[in-house]
Amino acid sequence: MPGGDNRDLQPFMDFVGSARIVACGEATRGTHEFFTLKHRLLELLVQEKGFTLFAIEEGWVEAQRINEFICYGHGDPHRLLDGLRFWTWKTQEMLDIILWMRSYNERRGSAPAVQFCGIDMQSFDLAMQNVLNFVQQVDPDAVEELTELYSTFWGYADQPGRYGEETAQVKHTCQLQLQRVYDLLSQRRPIYERLSSSSEFEYALHGARIVIQAEEMFASFNYELRDCFMAENAIWHVNQAGPDAKMFIWTHNGHAAAPLGNEQRRFMGTYLSEHYQEAFLTIGMLFYQGSCNALRHQHPRGPQPLEVGLPPQDSYEYAFHAVGLPRMMIDLQGFSDSETRSAWLLQPHQYRAIGAMYSPEQDSLYWSLIELAYEFDLVFYINDSTPSRLIHSSHLQTDEPPRIHTLISTRPRNGNFASGLAYWLYNTPPGHECGVETTQAHSGDTCAYLKSLEADTLVFSTLHQLIGATAYHHQRIRLSAYVMAKQVQGAAGLWMRIEGPGGALSFDGMSDRPITGSSDWARYEIVLDVPEDSTQIVFGLYLSGRGQIWFDDVELESASTNVPTTDMF
Repeated sequence: MPGGDNRDLQPFMDFVGSARIVACGEATRGTHEFFTLKHRLLELLVQEKGFTLFAIEEGWVEAQRINEFICYGHGDPHRLLDGLRFWTWKTQEMLDIILWMRSYNERRGSAPAVQFCGIDMQSFDLAMQNVLNFVQQVDPDAVEELTELYSTFWGYADQPGRYGEETAQVKHTCQLQLQRVYDLLSQRRPIYERLSSSSEFEYALHGARIVIQAEEMFASFNYELRDCFMAENAIWHVNQAGPDAKMFIWTHNGHAAAPLGNEQRRFMGTYLSEHYQEAFLTIGMLFYQGSCNALRHQHPRGPQPLEVGLPPQDSYEYAFHAVGLPRMMIDLQGFSDSETRSAWLLQPHQYRAIGAMYSPEQDSLYWSLIELAYEFDLVFYINDSTPSRLIHSSHLQTDEPPRIHTLISTRPRNGNFASGLAYWLYNTPPGHECGVETTQAHSGDTCAYLKSLEADTLVFSTLHQLIGATAYHHQRIRLSAYVMAKQVQGAAGLWMRIEGPGGALSFDGMSDRPITGSSDWARYEIVLDVPEDSTQIVFGLYLSGRGQIWFDDVELESASTNVPTTDMF
């Protein structure tokens, strides 16, 4: 327990060494044992390794209010905790951490204070208000102008999901307005710093940056951007704290991971690893059985304890359980250069990824195939999970939908690109470009495109969407879209993959009928079956080699069993 004997964690201290940034993930957001273990790790890192920053996935300003209590005793910790936007933090365990941090700062002597940081950008209204409050102090005459520039985007603060569905024109207007606020602050830096301080100005300026991040993420509903921005915000905090600052980040396994040799998957840990190199460590946390607090998928009326299904046999959790120890720390860096991927631990297996939502009836959706040793430096394993100790605040008693947004839908969205690239993901390696155009559309006003100046046909870009497969189980489905090509020297085409817990179940990428050269708008299609064990459907467009293709009027629909499939498996 926190505050007790930590001799069992001394190997962890040796493992940390001289690292400055430690990102610690977890398999669920609502496991009591993960909370208490992270509390113990934080105590050790602060007291024995000089860590000075504790960061969580929470709003910029909301976390700063708690930091005021931790550093100066300002405010009521219970009310401040209740003011956080996400239910996951409103627990007795997190309150205990906050109170410990305050107590440490009161008795720290000459040691640096430990601070509480938010690195998320999903709640942006308080960030906008913080900018306006700062300008009110240093330049009251400018408040009206900045308020007007913020007014359009502010209207989406309570339901940012609506913003993704807006037209490209509305989004472009918001982008210009939000960037204008940031630019005005930057231009007036000498004056504003003189009337306040350098640190106050930097905090306000980055608050304006938080708003820009939120707009960019919600405009496309691309949650991969969230990982990039959280890394940016973590780096900002470290830089502001000075060259001796060290940060412990509390996050989910899916954000902490830094997969090696996989440029298709980039998480917060990826960006931090690239920035800090050997000074960055990533930790995962896994468990075998038990229950956790989570929002029940499709019925998010508030978090509740949910029993979790047992792991499949081809999973890391199943293997760790077979060892027979209730708790383990597994060093994934300890393999010699002579080790090969023939070692079981170095091979891909299933691992659990629940997060804040879970459906016991669809447990297979919460398993992913990964190579654990190539994503984490260290893993903590516990055998039994019990629910975190929720503090039932007024926010948790309401029937309002949670302020937690998900990328995965049950149906395709924005198939005509009227909302820009909202709900679409893209992978664009160097030499490739993805965007929308208003002059080439097949129908309507907007279409998407992929463009490449890269001659290597083994390098390709994709524009794709991911949806849950449940609504299509036992059906034959047809992906169709219109594509126009210009001087494609490699290959292009539609692609669709039906995925299950163990990977792809079926796939077609039109390799037997690729789009090449130049052609006017033409309709193409792919037909695949969706079996009962499928978990998600990924579909979109790809381009390899030089050239450009345009993409419009994308549809995914049920097809008759008389229509032959195009499955390449």
